[in-house]
Amino acid sequence: MISLIQISDCHLFKDKDKTGYAGIAPYHSLTRVLSAVRQVLADIADSKKQSANKETIGQEPKVIVLITGDISGDNSPESYQHFTALMEQYIEPENIDWFVLAGNHDNNPHFESYLGSRHLQSTNPISFSNWQIHGMDTRTSGNMHTAAGEVKDSDLIALKQSLDASSNVNHLVALHHHVLPSKSWMDKHFLVNAQHFELLINEYPQIKALIHGHIHSPLRQEIGRNSTPSFGSPSTCWQWQMRAEFGVSEAAPGYQVINLMDNGTVDVRVIEV
Repeated sequence: MISLIQISDCHLFKDKDKTGYAGIAPYHSLTRVLSAVRQVLADIADSKKQSANKETIGQEPKVIVLITGDISGDNSPESYQHFTALMEQYIEPENIDWFVLAGNHDNNPHFESYLGSRHLQSTNPISFSNWQIHGMDTRTSGNMHTAAGEVKDSDLIALKQSLDASSNVNHLVALHHHVLPSKSWMDKHFLVNAQHFELLINEYPQIKALIHGHIHSPLRQEIGRNSTPSFGSPSTCWQWQMRAEFGVSEAAPGYQVINLMDNGTVDVRVIEV
């Protein structure tokens, strides 16, 4: 089993104490979330060591952390400095690999400057013996200030090549934007050319799940003829209401733990902080 900790939509500001929706200061809410994640990482490591048999003793637990975009809330270099400092404080001491995707709020040069080495790109998936984890970059190449996203042909080509080359393993695809309409006001910030990605999902049943951010809600959907599950993530700051009119939910900040089973099934658990 592989445990994937998904964190999303941090929306950090230059000012650590600045608040946004619901009176939440993103820096302080992310700090609380990462503190909780650190404890979960320790618990996962302990449980796997206790259950290890003779064949698995000495193997490192398969655990990674993935942040699915919108790390910044104001395009400032300081927001990325705050983020990397928090990851160094809470995650790196646990000796866990962590990766990032870009969201629409990360369509700036600072993302690559501070996080380029951590960017999970479609050409270089995370590979395990029976799972591959792929990243897609849904930032638009035209309007840098739009909240909408786009599916890039280069990502689809790279994903298809990996699926063909590793047809006997299970695949999870991570991106920032949601693929199907959420039937909420967030659909005005949609994913352009999503239908092209849907065609690929239909073609490859070995894509066992999708995970995304953007909508600040644990949205659950099934895509295409294979009923491929899609899991939205809560934000580490404020949550959106999934309704036609704009609304802020009273739900707490959170993250989710995604367990990738050896048999290709996926178990997802939302944790509020």
